[in-house]
Order: sequence, then structure tokens, then C-alpha cells
Amino acid sequence: MPDEDELENLREQKREEMQEQDREEEEKKQREQISKMASKYLTNEAQSRLANIKAADPDKASAVETQITKLGRAGQISEMTDSQLKDILKSLQNEKDKNQTNIKFRR
Repeated sequence: MPDEDELENLREQKREEMQEQDREEEEKKQREQISKMASKYLTNEAQSRLANIKAADPDKASAVETQITKLGRAGQISEMTDSQLKDILKSLQNEKDKNQTNIKFRR
């Protein structure tokens, strides 16, 4: 039969697991809420493009949705077209390219 220390360790481990599950559920709810808000600002074409991006690269889609939501909340957009979405994607790609280090070997 397990002693008190082992039981306490098991309890603590279970509490940590439950807290982690709670955090994951909260993050998921926040992502869904942001996604729902972003879709309010998108035209049908833009929603279709974002759905394709989400299937290919969920992290990039999440970043785009966050940016769209911020623009909408700030009143900078009322509706985002496909071409405007493309511009956001290009700016994210340019930002990513700037942050990457290119190493070139001269021979």
C-alpha cells in the first residue's frame, strides 16, 4: 500500500494535469473566439482562402486571424477582401523573411 508521500505526489501530479487541461481548454476557446470574430470581417473569398491556410499552416492562420481581429476592433476595417488578406499574408511573410538569418558560403 502506498505511503502518504506517494499519495501526496500522485495528488499533486493529478492537480497539475488538470490545470494543464484547463489551460489548454481556455486557449482553445480563445482561438475559437478570435477565429469567429475574424470571420465576421472577411468576405466569402477571403474566408475560403483563410480556411485553406488553416488546413496547411494553422499557426499562420492563427496569426492572420489575430491581426484581422485587431484591425476590426480598432475600426480600421469593416470588411476584408481577398486582396487585402493577401496583403496581410505578404506582410507576414516579409516579416518572417527579415527574422530569418541567411548564411552564405563563398568559395
